[in-house]
Amino acid sequence: MFLYGYTAGNFLAVNFMKIKFFFGILVSVLIGIFFFSKRNTTKEGTVLFYNNIPDIISDSSAVGKEKELLELCKIWGAIKYHSSDRDLMLSSDASLIKVYEKIMAGKADLNHLISRDLQLPAHNKSEARQSYIGFLPDKNWIETSGIINPENKKNLIEFIAASYRNSGERTVTAENNGELNFEDDSLFFDESKTTPAKRFLSLCKLWNITRYYYPYFQTISGTWNEVFFEMLPLFINAKNEQAYYAAVQLFGSRLMDSHVAVKMGDSDEYEGKYVGNVVLKTIEGRTFVKGFIINSVQSALKKGDEILAINGQDVILVQDSLKRKTSGSNDIVLSRDINRLLLLSKKKTVQLEITRQNRMMTVQEHLTHINTAREAEEKEYKNNAGKAVSKIIDRNIGYIRINDIFSGNFRVSFEKIRQTKAIIFDLRAYPNEIAVDFLKYFDTRPFQTMNLYRADVIYPGMMRTIENEMHIPDSKKDAYTGPVVLLINEYTQSQGESMLLAMKSIKNSVTLGDYTAGTNGNVMVIKLPGKTKIRMSGIGVLLPDNSTTQRTGIRPDILIQENSASLLRGEDIQLKEAINYINKKL
Repeated sequence: MFLYGYTAGNFLAVNFMKIKFFFGILVSVLIGIFFFSKRNTTKEGTVLFYNNIPDIISDSSAVGKEKELLELCKIWGAIKYHSSDRDLMLSSDASLIKVYEKIMAGKADLNHLISRDLQLPAHNKSEARQSYIGFLPDKNWIETSGIINPENKKNLIEFIAASYRNSGERTVTAENNGELNFEDDSLFFDESKTTPAKRFLSLCKLWNITRYYYPYFQTISGTWNEVFFEMLPLFINAKNEQAYYAAVQLFGSRLMDSHVAVKMGDSDEYEGKYVGNVVLKTIEGRTFVKGFIINSVQSALKKGDEILAINGQDVILVQDSLKRKTSGSNDIVLSRDINRLLLLSKKKTVQLEITRQNRMMTVQEHLTHINTAREAEEKEYKNNAGKAVSKIIDRNIGYIRINDIFSGNFRVSFEKIRQTKAIIFDLRAYPNEIAVDFLKYFDTRPFQTMNLYRADVIYPGMMRTIENEMHIPDSKKDAYTGPVVLLINEYTQSQGESMLLAMKSIKNSVTLGDYTAGTNGNVMVIKLPGKTKIRMSGIGVLLPDNSTTQRTGIRPDILIQENSASLLRGEDIQLKEAINYINKKL
């Protein structure tokens, strides 16, 4: 992935309800383990769990109208995403806008609007199956609602139950590769201006799509009603499109997912801006220069410099201001993504207060225009096409970066290092290719890389297994049998984590470094009113032992974490320890 293009409350009232909440999560996990317990016989389409919102007590200060709007949001989502009626699917967004405006004007009763404007079908006795309804996973919120009247409860439950007996195509569809397609769910996207009602529609789409289709919903489900109440005023009261954009970003941050990125209109968030060519890392509350990206502009910084302030602002305050609108899978990855934005500016230079070798100083750091940075990176990759990108370090150890493998250059790169006593693969970057054909050059073993799952589009909220298409190739007769060290850290993300799991099939391999990003699986892209798009993780990943990687990351066999001392020295402690491991082993 292109580096510069990457944008890439505890409200439980009593201990009893805390126990109830965590018990609900535990049940979901146990269900997943039950279905995956015999992974060698697990078939595609196995049901794992249902994205349920726990029945917990909230200390929300939401008033009556806000609670009415939450019920409206839930009902609309159930009707829209369970329906196979094409006309109803197309009219539901406009109906929601109409109902919202009437409720806000205080002109109508919600229950009347549910049955009339939302076109909720009347109860059909001929299709009623009481035995089936008893197993309906998504009816508790309806039955316990203090707002929906008995008749609407009855009709809504039967509507959802009937949808489970109907396999017709829904609003959201699935591609052959398992990815979810939201193209038919893009009403009002092409209109650049929004209204409070359309922004309410946007919030309801985000809230329901996350609830029904987000594979990692169970980890945030306990706060999901509260997220609606938190976001409601930000969406409907947004003073301009930029404030609306910021509200969508804030919503995305609540997913704690480093796949999340928000884009508004046709413009590039980085267009016309300048970027720094340094890699920064924050550790123990201090931010250091770890390395460099490009050389189009000479940097005034050096490895080991500690950043204290940016343009007169304390760096910690700048970082805190960026946290609200940035979605990170965990604190380390959130810090990584924030640091990428610290030296993003509309100006060509930034003033930095730094500490270098225990001496405070001020430097003017010249930045690179984003287009120049992109061209420099593209040129570097073109120059490496077909060339050996590997090298020999510490006398007889082969070294290759995963992001340098592309366009079939692995063979020539491997030939250069195939006689070395060991090979270090540096996976601390984003790969340029997903293909793992190069593994045929290594002595590998049969290995299940991961289990994949996604939402079932026919039964919204239900998670099912899908086929894993990453297959390990057979080894060549003269395959490499020496030790292989796989270097990993928080930059090993998504495709990089998938590559890592595949490369663990190398017999004589060991992983070394820090936890990976914990952001794996493909993404889904959702279009919102006002030419706004948001992406988030769309496919869930489980390790072969059925443990999760999202937010936690993949633990290395040998944990080597950077520290302030190593960063001050400008030292790559993980690479150093990889070399030491090899020399001791041999």
